[in-house]
Amino acid sequence: MPRANQPDGGASGTQAGTALGTVSLAYLRAVLDHGARQGIAPAEQMRAVGVPPELLHATGAQTATRIPGAAYLALLDWLEQVTGDPHVGLRAGAAFAPRHYAEMGYVVLTTPTVRDAILQGIRYEVLANDIGGTRLIETPQAACMTWEARHGPLTRHAHELHMATWVVFARWLIGDQHVATQVEFPHPAPADTSLHAEVFGCPVVFNAGRHAMHIDRALLDLPSLQADAGMQAQMTRIADTQLQQIVPAGADALAQARAYISGRLQQGELPIADVATHLSLPVRTLQRRLQAQGISYSQLVDNVRRALAEQYLADPGISLAQCAMRLGYSEQSAFTHAFKRWTGETPHGWRRKGRAA
Repeated sequence: MPRANQPDGGASGTQAGTALGTVSLAYLRAVLDHGARQGIAPAEQMRAVGVPPELLHATGAQTATRIPGAAYLALLDWLEQVTGDPHVGLRAGAAFAPRHYAEMGYVVLTTPTVRDAILQGIRYEVLANDIGGTRLIETPQAACMTWEARHGPLTRHAHELHMATWVVFARWLIGDQHVATQVEFPHPAPADTSLHAEVFGCPVVFNAGRHAMHIDRALLDLPSLQADAGMQAQMTRIADTQLQQIVPAGADALAQARAYISGRLQQGELPIADVATHLSLPVRTLQRRLQAQGISYSQLVDNVRRALAEQYLADPGISLAQCAMRLGYSEQSAFTHAFKRWTGETPHGWRRKGRAA
């Protein structure tokens, strides 16, 4: 497979099979449609990266037809090579349509509020792709969405396409306005960033060490312009069926629980009953599903805290006291004790080592 655009961190990205996860045929069509607008037939694009073009005519749900993540990344790179356009991912993402998320896209669009849309998007994200995972992090003053690679480093094009889809969906939800206050990418800045300014309408920070979009927290409570309870119920039934076919029993509840805990930690202790209520599950059912995944509720909270702690410590603008507060600790000493238990190091030592790397 052609690899003009190496994954962030310099990894090869040429692994066979599904080592980098998979994307649905519907999600892949966002790239295929962009290539078609440049005069390249979808079948030709598929052949170029070793994917049988017959999959274009697969029967059944497009979420069930999965394409190796490596082929998805390679297709973006190949299009850059043959078109000479260094912004193929950004352009493909900016032209994203609900059909590229299949039924999941309509579940997201028809939710009552922006917050609901984000949480539903996280719930059904694997239907579109499992190459990355989204988190919503809320504080009393702000909100931030992050997207982290699940299986290995992703390319610049993949990051920019995915970030642009968030902007597109937000505009469908609340109208033609810029929604982000700042966008962060893990990769270096390209030579020309004028298209980024046009698409995102806010400061864009490169080499930020993460994929993130900062938004005004008040936006989360805005009603969706596309809200439709009947349509959402219909699409949710379909999406739930698709999710059961793709995700092992209990894994979906685990992903939803992680997302909810991530956004609520700052409020302090979060009883399992609160999480179960959010998931519309009895507490015992949630406990059984966690046990089926080999994890207890306290371990789940611990894992979420550790992942967020490392993310916060990678940002020099966040003090150790702020880290502790965002993770729901009443005192910085409690955070330090927990972090040493996780890593064997103090937060300060871990941060200092990261800066020296």
